[in-house]
Amino acid sequence: MNQANSSRTIKLSLIASLVASTCQPLLAQQTTANEDQLVIEKIEVTARKRSENLQEVPVAVSALTSGDIEKQGIVAVMDIADNTPGLVVSNNFSGKTDRSVQSFTLRGFSPSSGAEATTSVFIDGVPVSSTTAVSSIGSPERIEVLRGPQSAYFGRNTFAGAINVVNKTPNQEWAGSVTATAGNYGYTRLRGDVEGTLIDDKLSFRLSGETYEKDGFWDNHYQDGGRLGDQKTTMTNLFVQANPTDNLTLKAFGFYSKDEDGPAASAFISAVDILDYATFDVAVQGQSNCVINGNPYFCSIPTKADPLSYNTKASPELKALMANPDGRVADTGLLNDYGMGREFYHAHFIADWDITDDVTLSSLTGMNNEEWVLLNDIAHYGNEYFQYPFLVDRKNEDVSQEFRVSYAGDGPLTGSFGVSYLDAKRNGSQTTAISFYPVPQRVSQTGESKAKTLGVFFGLSYELNDKTTLSVEGRYQQDEISAISAEGVLLAKEKFSNFLPRLILDYKVNDELMVFGTISKGVNPSAFNTNLLAVEDYVREAAEAAGVALTVDPEEVNNYEIGMKGSLMGGAMNYSLGAYYAQWNKQINRINLVINDPQNPTAATSYTGVANAGDVDLWGLELETHWMLTANLRLNASAAYIGSEINQHSNAALSALSGVTDFSGKEQPGTSKYSGNLGLEYSGTIANEYDYFVRGDYVYKSGQWVNQANFLKTEDIHKVNLRAGLYIGDLELQAYVKNVFDNDEYMTGYDYYAFDASFAYFSTNSGIVMAMQEPRTVGIQAKYSFY
Repeated sequence: MNQANSSRTIKLSLIASLVASTCQPLLAQQTTANEDQLVIEKIEVTARKRSENLQEVPVAVSALTSGDIEKQGIVAVMDIADNTPGLVVSNNFSGKTDRSVQSFTLRGFSPSSGAEATTSVFIDGVPVSSTTAVSSIGSPERIEVLRGPQSAYFGRNTFAGAINVVNKTPNQEWAGSVTATAGNYGYTRLRGDVEGTLIDDKLSFRLSGETYEKDGFWDNHYQDGGRLGDQKTTMTNLFVQANPTDNLTLKAFGFYSKDEDGPAASAFISAVDILDYATFDVAVQGQSNCVINGNPYFCSIPTKADPLSYNTKASPELKALMANPDGRVADTGLLNDYGMGREFYHAHFIADWDITDDVTLSSLTGMNNEEWVLLNDIAHYGNEYFQYPFLVDRKNEDVSQEFRVSYAGDGPLTGSFGVSYLDAKRNGSQTTAISFYPVPQRVSQTGESKAKTLGVFFGLSYELNDKTTLSVEGRYQQDEISAISAEGVLLAKEKFSNFLPRLILDYKVNDELMVFGTISKGVNPSAFNTNLLAVEDYVREAAEAAGVALTVDPEEVNNYEIGMKGSLMGGAMNYSLGAYYAQWNKQINRINLVINDPQNPTAATSYTGVANAGDVDLWGLELETHWMLTANLRLNASAAYIGSEINQHSNAALSALSGVTDFSGKEQPGTSKYSGNLGLEYSGTIANEYDYFVRGDYVYKSGQWVNQANFLKTEDIHKVNLRAGLYIGDLELQAYVKNVFDNDEYMTGYDYYAFDASFAYFSTNSGIVMAMQEPRTVGIQAKYSFY
């Protein structure tokens, strides 16, 4: 038995023992709580770096509490999007659908790749460099989704919003838990945590560890290639809180995570027949259902006809290249075959010193270190004669520091003032090896990108009267970016300065209703196309002709919104309703090219760069409500509408395919125009002793345009999740079914190319790559808590 199977057997044995030892007959008897207790609990959020009631803070923010996370089974990044309308998580770009780079899209601000994120992730207000960090917390107090530009308090890369994960304060008493989950497709998850006090009222901690793995959901039909989409993650984190004096609080948090994924699964749909030039049989059947600008393509998503087929076993020559550290920037030991390997370290330290009862001095220090290696089959179909492996690795490092003084007295004025600094750098290398037998080419380093961001920020709120408050916030931000060659030569350097204001006026109509309006500005940092300087002349000339330049200007947004928050029925229901209008200028879009070598017609290379390629107007409506229908029955519902209109866009490859050069009036791709979710949770007691809950969630996301030409859209997604739990003393048992009706509509789509040995289909896009949904999954979970 190999080590992986042995590990899984041990996990399954532990899970089975934990569940079986608690099975016992129970007499069903339901009790009903006092109807006078129908009040939705209050939630505190830190949308402005201070604790405020969710229903009273004049910012568009949603919060998933620890109870929501547990009862809705939120354990992965994709689960957050299922429970947050208007939020999309995409891992579909550059022909990849893996976890190497995942991006959050809020309010339709869809980046054309994860490298140009419009929404950033924070832990306790400290920036982290990857969306995957959300899954590495394990069991947070809450996850806050802040919509709209958040530059004043959160700084860089909060162009469309921010995701802030808030840690639980460690318990002062010794406690802990062990959680075991098992499901179909080989899913196992083991999690343990322990917390307590080391010095009474002075020093406490929480230590957590977790490992999960699952088999891929899809068969690889090429040469019995096993499963596609295997994932395995191991993570651990430590949170320590110290209170050396009554007015000083120190918090330290760190985590380590490691991902070991097999080849990812995605659906490649070709518009043309691809021949196997060894046999001249059809290797991939063309499924074009219309002709666009003389090109066979798609006007609707074709029926899922062809099985998934990938080259997933690296040749000895390719494995030798992967193991060779020459020219590489990430640890070569992270991966030895097709798939993705990653290691991530994060640490932060927060100090809050109450100088007086009204004044607090805060310091936030953070560090991130992420390395990943990816080997992907860019051709997306299995073929012995023709293969196209793509090897890429990245190393991202950053340190950050923030100092902030906050004032909250008894008078009408509250506010804060601070400075922040971020020093980030990214290294990378990549290799493509188009060949017939295959002989890999050398590794090409893409050089180093550096960014130093200095910010000075403030936030002042003044109560004009007992109902009206005016808040004036702003950040002066200076971004200095540099591009350095693999040989250490400075290639380019630019500095950009911006002032990013936010003005909020809120009015309390009465104790149960508040209305507010906001005007804000956001900036997304600039970038360099450093790889433009490391390619052959013919590749650089083609990229420049497509609009790719060495320096990319920062994106800008002007945002306007109004909202209202309130409660009804004596507090049994709360709600928030908002509308916004945003002007997105100098939009950064990804430009993908496949270029034939003029000196060798049987060879081609791919190039990916970014350019300021568009201006878009976005507007929308957002609704969220929580309602205690009875003492036992709770409803939550939320919905989002996202409207958009492209004012200007340029993309030579898309114009060649579609014939469209004027994209004005089209809608923004990569986002659902309509989305919503509805949850019902019923809780009660069995035999006057055992609490239980039964929950159902319905998730809806409308189809997304695949590109700015708007001739192809994915299908609507309807998904139902069910979960039930039973509490027996210190033991909690759960059973779940996700995607009950096995909805298999594609999540996102990406224009692509049909690759074959003739390189005949590279002049225009000739295929699409579609990200796939997880099929129906079922499982059981047991959690034992000790005190």
